[in-house]
Amino acid sequence: MLGNQMLTSTLEEKENRVTEMILTTLNPTTLIMGKIISLFIIGIVQMLVFILPVLVGYLFFRTSLSLPDVDLSQLIVNPGQMVVGALLLIGGFTLFMGTLVAAGAIMPTAKEASQVFGIVMALVFVPLYAVSLVVSDPHALIVQLFTFFPYSAPVTAMLRNGLGSLSPLESGIVIAELFLLGGIVLRLAVQLFRYGSVEYTKRVSLRTVFARSRR
Repeated sequence: MLGNQMLTSTLEEKENRVTEMILTTLNPTTLIMGKIISLFIIGIVQMLVFILPVLVGYLFFRTSLSLPDVDLSQLIVNPGQMVVGALLLIGGFTLFMGTLVAAGAIMPTAKEASQVFGIVMALVFVPLYAVSLVVSDPHALIVQLFTFFPYSAPVTAMLRNGLGSLSPLESGIVIAELFLLGGIVLRLAVQLFRYGSVEYTKRVSLRTVFARSRR
């Protein structure tokens, strides 16, 4: 829900020459990190918007809405799993947002960047097609591949974490992988944004960017 907004805003600001004016007074790293943090906060607000009406309806209007009675005493609260889930969410969000910023910096128009967005979204949701296997056989080869491949890891690992089939070792590896790769992608995205923010007619050449950075 937020990925397309990140990609579109980055490209619209570049196409409208707004980025040029912003970067005269602001460091590119500060600008990119500000965008990502603000979108993460918006994401949390969106989650609350979806969850709160359900909670209010169940707690105060269960009878009038004919909602089924749920025995909350059977709900198991596991702080360790909750922390792991939160870290997977933050690490995955950082990786995907950094990837989309890098794509926005390279591409000259939103139309061309939408192709990259489609590929990224496919990688996010592909584990959901194997959700039955994730539930029934979490140690199957395809599930393991989805668990450790960076762009399918967040969804797969969060599903397995919620089901209790993600071991502490696996969760540690996936979290470290997401934060490490997310940091690398963010650094790359900032570097690409620094040079690509003023390119309006063609894709940014990675070879040119890295050659300039070495100088």
